[in-house]
Amino acid sequence: MRRRSFLSSTLAVPASAALLSSLRDEIGKLDIVSSHEHLLWEDERISAKAGLFTLISHYLLNDAVSAGLPPATAKTLEDPKIPLRERWAIFEPYYRAARFTGYGQAFRIAMKDIYGIAEVNASTVEKAEAEIRLMNKPGLYEEVLHRRAKILYGVLDDYWHGDPMRPDARFFVLARKLDWFITPGNAAALKSMEKVTGVAVTSLAGLKAAMEKRLEQSIAQGMIAVKSTLAYSREIRFNEVSEGDAERDFEALAKNARGAPAGTARFTERPYRNLEDHMFHHAMRLAEARGLPVQIHTGTPAGNSGWVENTRPMHLQNVFNLYPKVTFDLFHIGYPYVHEVTVLGKMFPNVHVDFCWAHVLSPATARRALSEMLDAMPYTKILGFGGDYRYVELTYAHAVMARENIARVLAEKVEQGWCTEADAVEIAKALLAGNAARLFPRKG
Repeated sequence: MRRRSFLSSTLAVPASAALLSSLRDEIGKLDIVSSHEHLLWEDERISAKAGLFTLISHYLLNDAVSAGLPPATAKTLEDPKIPLRERWAIFEPYYRAARFTGYGQAFRIAMKDIYGIAEVNASTVEKAEAEIRLMNKPGLYEEVLHRRAKILYGVLDDYWHGDPMRPDARFFVLARKLDWFITPGNAAALKSMEKVTGVAVTSLAGLKAAMEKRLEQSIAQGMIAVKSTLAYSREIRFNEVSEGDAERDFEALAKNARGAPAGTARFTERPYRNLEDHMFHHAMRLAEARGLPVQIHTGTPAGNSGWVENTRPMHLQNVFNLYPKVTFDLFHIGYPYVHEVTVLGKMFPNVHVDFCWAHVLSPATARRALSEMLDAMPYTKILGFGGDYRYVELTYAHAVMARENIARVLAEKVEQGWCTEADAVEIAKALLAGNAARLFPRKG
């Protein structure tokens, strides 16, 4: 193992080929606990009859739209009634522009490593489609997640299931949202809550009771974390609001059959903001009482639209101060607000920083962020991987990219004299599995 004087260099030093190769080998052997997934259940995946454009749809298609593919055209690319070659001919010019992005890299890794397609193009698309369909059978998850990716299990946000459902314990533990009860929107939503919880939602107290019932229903199905994606619909600054102010908002909402006008209140003006803020704090108190960690989306939204500034991690400072017993997991390294997340992780004992989605959002940014975070905070505060994909092949590819990023960063740290090679392997174990397993344990 090599070590240089720490004082000899405080700048990034390119790692030697031998050191980097050694760390790649060691890190490649490590098991992973994924902090965040949206993977379909295996039977759902099989029944969906996934093909080439199924994989492209998440997230590579977003970069193709960014490159100029018309959104209306993008929606047609999974249509099996259109010949595959015709769909590829439409997509290919935009794919060529996007194939080197993080999303493009993940897609190419998946196709090469799992399906043996070195380059997807007009001459290989039909072979790629056939290979994907051939693998689309029971055993796919065991092969890709366990054997190839070495992912022991992942924290699953199955947002497409309206009611909480217990996932396959071989692969997942469960995170569930309470966001619906924080931003109910209109009177119809209150009626729906009554139907699924059996609680009368005719007052603020009733709304709180319905949230509590939903939490208990979710815990009964194995929920081990609260998840929030409110950053997609509103600013994640949550003020402390009195019962009286929240009750007045509730009464106004209960009379509103349609909700806020689309395109105005959705991202900026919130007609029931006092109610929303009050209910968010109620959710945090419930998490605290049940000892549940809280995962919060921060940073850029997925897709090709949204209000990025609403997602700033610094909006959450009062929450971290108010609930010191709650463990918070800040998603996506807050990209592009990486330094905000870094400061929060350094300051607050109850705040952890999560690289889920980050290695494919921008691999280079993820490397720089990891290097800076290792300098700024205890490495036990950093969760190094979450696939954040719907399809296992892409979670596998993201894991490949995460291992590579971690190896490169730690190799540079060893060359700087910041740590030994043995230290680097210990840190990698924590980043890839230990830290997430501690926050989100799986029974047994």
